[in-house]
Amino acid sequence: MIWKPIRWLPSSALALAVAGLLAWVGPANAADVDPSTLLNKADSQPWRGVGRVNVAGIKRRSMCTGTLIAPDLVLTAAHCLTHPRTGQPFPTGNVHFVAGWHKGSSTGHSKATALAIHPEWTGKPPRTLDDLATDLALIRLASPLGETSAEPFGIDRPPLPGDPLTLISYRRDRAHALTRQGDCPYKSIVGQVLELECPVTFGASGSPLFFEAAGGQKVVAVLSAMGDGGVPRAFAVRADNVVEMLRELLP
Repeated sequence: MIWKPIRWLPSSALALAVAGLLAWVGPANAADVDPSTLLNKADSQPWRGVGRVNVAGIKRRSMCTGTLIAPDLVLTAAHCLTHPRTGQPFPTGNVHFVAGWHKGSSTGHSKATALAIHPEWTGKPPRTLDDLATDLALIRLASPLGETSAEPFGIDRPPLPGDPLTLISYRRDRAHALTRQGDCPYKSIVGQVLELECPVTFGASGSPLFFEAAGGQKVVAVLSAMGDGGVPRAFAVRADNVVEMLRELLP
């Protein structure tokens, strides 16, 4: 089985390819998600540490979701920061993090000054379940964000399968406001990869999955891909045992 990443790549060169992926993936579409999960500006405030990861170059424009885990560090999926054909990282200066983005306004913004891609991530298709296990990356921000802009979230290990997780994302069909899916348990975990039981769609790559533990909401995994089949299937990579290694790769 081959899995499809869910980064949004709306550039003209990739528009037809994205349309093809939508048809192939089928069950993970916008209609599967309750419209009431779209957050207004007030309800978005506790989640302002979740923001958009925007990549803008001369011939490329893409969007993912990322999470502030320190004033100057953003956790996201590796495929959000690498070229989909070559697997090479995008130029650091083309990567931006926009915290608390809501319909044209934000609570903070910074360009990237360094990227740490999981060293075993190749980024080249086709991608297998083993590839997904390495689909994590960190962004170091040029300008750290203060707590009034975006309060960082802590990291924790995943709970037991079936325990409720919360997915917070910027989706392709809701690119200018956060979507909160509060009933997103995982069915099983294979190595580093969690198989989720909630629908997702393009743009949501890199989105955090939270578990409410002692001390508040903690990030336990990062959304990576969706697969085919008769029911919604999505896959996330646990973050707790990888983040420190990625920190060490940053200059």
